[in-house]
Amino acid sequence: MDIPVGVLDEAADILDHVADRIESHGWSLCPCGDKHGQARIDARVLDALRGDADLVRTAGAGVDG
Repeated sequence: MDIPVGVLDEAADILDHVADRIESHGWSLCPCGDKHGQARIDARVLDALRGDADLVRTAGAGVDG
């Protein structure tokens, strides 16, 4: 299955955008809006999103040659 590289770039950009929102705008995975210890989990999600964006970019680079 061939995946257009533009789709991979867009996916990486979306992952980075969500990570930026968590980091800069206080987005949280907890929908209640109250602060009750979810900061550690949000930080781990932030790391995972950044890692996934890097993985997608690496995969895209392999497609480009």
